Amino acid sequence: MAATTPRQEDPEEHLSSLLECPICYISYDNIFKTPLLLPCSHTFCMECLSRLCLFIRKSQEFPCPFCRTLAQIPQEGVPKMQPNLEIVAQLPSEMQTLQEVWADGYKLCWVKKKDSLEGKGSLVTLHLLSSSGEDQAGPDGLISVEQTGFRGFCQSVWGIGAAIIMIGILLFTVLFLPIYMNQK
Repeated sequence: MAATTPRQEDPEEHLSSLLECPICYISYDNIFKTPLLLPCSHTFCMECLSRLCLFIRKSQEFPCPFCRTLAQIPQEGVPKMQPNLEIVAQLPSEMQTLQEVWADGYKLCWVKKKDSLEGKGSLVTLHLLSSSGEDQAGPDGLISVEQTGFRGFCQSVWGIGAAIIMIGILLFTVLFLPIYMNQK
């Protein structure tokens, strides 16, 4: 049996894998993909952690996706978690200045500043729920889920009517048809 040697990893490949989120595999940046450091030393992008913690209350804990160590969500939300400055330092120089991002309900917000002297910028938002989910959200912010399959069929009016007809045919076939056949 031949001995296998461990594969030598290319240093550039290793560096590029450190510069991308291990959940979504998208490269880090200084806005919505800011690398955030958990207490267990694992790093994930702000967007993935925000989606992961979407239905967890602020000031509560959530488990690290890798090691399940609990991490606290700051009162101001996931965007206020500690960034991984070692990874930020490896980003291109124009991305090494972190931008202010905040959570507003089910979206992340950032003001894109213009180059002009007026100081006006434009608000950029990243919706953490899909657009179809927002359309279905009720006044309390909950999303309704339509039931499918047998349970959904039985709860519809047509499903109940069809079930009654099928039970009637089954009873006729099992009970009355043998009696009718024996009388002949």
